[in-house]
Amino acid sequence: MLIKMLPKDDRVHLLELASLLSISDKPLLWDGKPYEEITAENSLDQISIRVGEEENELIDELRRSADLSCADELRFFTNDDMLSRISERLVKLLKNSPLVKMADPGTRVWAGTTVLLEMLAGKKYDLPSTPKIILYELFLVSLRDGHISGIEWALLKEFQRFYNLEDFIFDDLLGRAETLNKEITKTIAIILE
Repeated sequence: MLIKMLPKDDRVHLLELASLLSISDKPLLWDGKPYEEITAENSLDQISIRVGEEENELIDELRRSADLSCADELRFFTNDDMLSRISERLVKLLKNSPLVKMADPGTRVWAGTTVLLEMLAGKKYDLPSTPKIILYELFLVSLRDGHISGIEWALLKEFQRFYNLEDFIFDDLLGRAETLNKEITKTIAIILE
């Protein structure tokens, strides 16, 4: 929504952050199966994150909103490449944990926060409004399924902490994102009646 107010390189950065947020709480798979369905035949080294069409569509929509059709911005990634790269980094970190703890929310928060801090390291914004716009857009990404998961919440709070955004700004942006999300949901319901 406000993404076009960002410089192009910050739009790309937002897409990467949104990709992390969109897959941070997705289920883990071992050899293509959830933890509950693992058998002796499954390879426990083949860990992945279930990334679906919804995540690809989300990133496509953000990319269109960001007006990132120029080859200069897109030569670095496609949706699949970006989601795969971030997913691989999360999985690499999660493999350092015992099998029974990999899907634990605390472990997932730790891995997501580690990747987030790697993405934010050394990233300075020219305008003080830039981290606020990015946070607002990340709220909208998190609310796409109607609520913010605990893992997403922890990553959003870490973003707030990293850029020293005050609580009232965080809360105000969250409230506005929730209101917009509710109105969009109501509008869609009216249209589909």
